[in-house]
Amino acid sequence: MNHQDPLKKSRLGLGGILLVSGGVLVGSGAFLLPDLGRLAGSAQMAPLPDPRATTATDGATTDPADAELRRGSAAGPSDDARPLVPVYWLGGDDGDERLFREYLATPEESAGDPIADAVRLMTSGRPLDPDYHSSWRAASGISSSVSTKNVITLDISSDAFAQRLDEEQARLALQQLVYTATAAASDAGLIAGGEASSVVVLVDGAADRRAFGSVDLGGEWTRDAATLAPLWIIDPQEGTRTDPGSLTVHGIGPASEEELAWRIDRSIDGSAEGGTELYRDGSVAIARQDGAPGAYSFPVTLPPGRYEITVSVPSDDGDSADSKTVVVG
Repeated sequence: MNHQDPLKKSRLGLGGILLVSGGVLVGSGAFLLPDLGRLAGSAQMAPLPDPRATTATDGATTDPADAELRRGSAAGPSDDARPLVPVYWLGGDDGDERLFREYLATPEESAGDPIADAVRLMTSGRPLDPDYHSSWRAASGISSSVSTKNVITLDISSDAFAQRLDEEQARLALQQLVYTATAAASDAGLIAGGEASSVVVLVDGAADRRAFGSVDLGGEWTRDAATLAPLWIIDPQEGTRTDPGSLTVHGIGPASEEELAWRIDRSIDGSAEGGTELYRDGSVAIARQDGAPGAYSFPVTLPPGRYEITVSVPSDDGDSADSKTVVVG
């Protein structure tokens, strides 16, 4: 994993911050700045497909410009009355830990700051997929701001950093924060289009603090593409319920591979506790995209039942894989 220099830039200084939202958790508010467009990702990473853009029946491949996309019926479990925000989690990938993304419902007590909402869910929420987790502890206070130079400043209470981590683990946790904050800002249209974004982290309002007992927080933090999982299912999300018929599975895969294998196992008795049997399997090509991970998409027709969808590619030590459970009917 890269260490400090590739991921951090010198601080602009607090004078470079245009507006700071006030309050903690429910009291924080994001400010829209004049003439801001949308950014599809940071300079370090092209955007990922957005599960909110497709339905369970359209069979179309998702446009990678996720900042321009809208939620569809295949977004996974959520409260339809509340908008969704992107949250990144840690998960296992071929023996290593990498970042995976989900879209979760905004907290009920949201004050309208999508960046703080996403970071709050990252520190205190629960992933839909039980294979994912977080190294953060619940933050009692979070506020955010965005400067005219696309620098996101996050002020997070010290209780979020309560767990002691070694340097590698701490840097991965900070990348989880950077990916979540920049994705939420892009998704909400708070980042100027075509420009790179970065994150400055304050702890209880103070700069240059030490995170998790092992990493200094000085400077600006940017996305490190090496921390992103090379393979995962973006849509459907874990626990999706859909009507019988055609379901499109799509996600990202290693651009170095030509294709990935997939299989769908069906629950024998329709429950999570019972056994499973193979329903269908196959392979799908991985489409290379300029400046982005490879993408894949394939349609399947599923009758009523409970299914586990698994995708995998061979690696030096075995298989890199991801799986999602869906319920049809």
